[in-house]
Amino acid sequence: MVVTRYFNVAIVLFWCLMNVLLFRRQIWAPPPAVRLQTVSAITEPMEEWWGIYFRGEKIGYAAQSITPETDGYRVRDFSLLHLNLLGTTQTVKTRLEMAASSDWALKQFEFTLDSRDIRFKARGKVSPGKLALEVDSGGHQTQKTVPMNQIPYLPAGLKPYIVTQNFEPGKEHLFLTFDPSTLSQQITTVTVEGRERISIRGETHPAIRIRQRFRGVSVVSWVDARGRTLKEETPTGLALVKEPPEEAQALSGTKSLSLDLISQTAVPLNTPITDPEQKKFLKLKLSGFDPNYFSLDGGRQRLSHDLLEVRREDLNRLSTYRIPIQGPRFASYLQSTPFLQSDHPEIRAVVQRVLKQETDALKAVARLREWVFSQLAKEPTVSIPNALEVLQTRRGDCNEHTVLFNAMARAAGIPAKTVVGIVYLRGAFYYHAWSEVWLGEWVSVDPVLNQFPADVTHIKFLEGEIDQQIDILQLIGKLKIALIEAS
Repeated sequence: MVVTRYFNVAIVLFWCLMNVLLFRRQIWAPPPAVRLQTVSAITEPMEEWWGIYFRGEKIGYAAQSITPETDGYRVRDFSLLHLNLLGTTQTVKTRLEMAASSDWALKQFEFTLDSRDIRFKARGKVSPGKLALEVDSGGHQTQKTVPMNQIPYLPAGLKPYIVTQNFEPGKEHLFLTFDPSTLSQQITTVTVEGRERISIRGETHPAIRIRQRFRGVSVVSWVDARGRTLKEETPTGLALVKEPPEEAQALSGTKSLSLDLISQTAVPLNTPITDPEQKKFLKLKLSGFDPNYFSLDGGRQRLSHDLLEVRREDLNRLSTYRIPIQGPRFASYLQSTPFLQSDHPEIRAVVQRVLKQETDALKAVARLREWVFSQLAKEPTVSIPNALEVLQTRRGDCNEHTVLFNAMARAAGIPAKTVVGIVYLRGAFYYHAWSEVWLGEWVSVDPVLNQFPADVTHIKFLEGEIDQQIDILQLIGKLKIALIEAS
């Protein structure tokens, strides 16, 4: 079935991107005591190389150089990933250049992500009380100012800072960090768990074990006395291992990330759901995670303890209206953002062509959904999706379909937002992204599966742009689902 094939593309790409972003963040029981005298500052240039592995399979490499300067440090960071998607290998590259002060606080940065013919670039400069940003994607530049009451750190600068401070083991430290790939800030908790010996390529090294936590995700890193990373491990099975430059870059003869990612992240179901698109009601038992982190109760979903009920929306009961909608209530769901450029002339022009003179919100949503579904090729795309670039390339997975649909809906005056969760396919639930639009209530729309409303197996966990979507990583390997009723 052609829709099933398209859906597989969406699943794979969504999680490849999530893994890439988690890795680029470089997040990091009591071990035996090891004496290790750390440096108080980095005074000489240093360069590091690592192999990147997914569950033991090499998929790429990364490098970082740190150069001391008169008033701080210059950090250059690079990674390359080979991802095998639907039988084709895609190369994803990221670059980061950062200027940090003598205490490793951010001064300015430039970040780039390249994938096939797609490029995302973000620049930032810190000044008192704010971070000035410039985003370049799809040939369009967007400027944004982020208020900040303290100077942030980039994750790439945290580990050397932690080592030079000789933190007390077991004590938590809080840092304001900024992620250039998602243009988001957050609080990161850092704990030096102690010192231990770790084996790398058959050799034993004394190391400092560091754990970082953000948004419910906990990742561990081992660094030496100079702040050089020996190894990192993420909850999703992505690992970083120190290697000589020649060995790190040697990818010939190795496998790329396989499509097994689908089965590895899928959540199996005890009882099959037949004809899910025809169902109007679904009742599931959820377990294995903390529901307080997620938006499970609301709209068409009702959560009672560990039982979740989903009722598909009835389009005949909806209250339509004349677009564009007015009033401040929906301002945040109508505004243009660096990823949803709803005010760009190219997006507004295509919306005008698609809708013609249509002013009924319900009919407009149906037209926009059908246009996005028919005009975008369902192809593997590893990117930081933004609407203008998707409009130009006319291809993508669930993220690309969703971000373009939302920008077009907002340009038409229809409140729209991105939601992230799971959807059922052939015996299991897979992670997915789709849209919600306001039609008297929030209604689900899946432009990649051409569903309006989306079927009841679309289970929403989160909403928001990519800086909020990363939170769903907390579910991987933990979420368990049992079917109670489907009718």
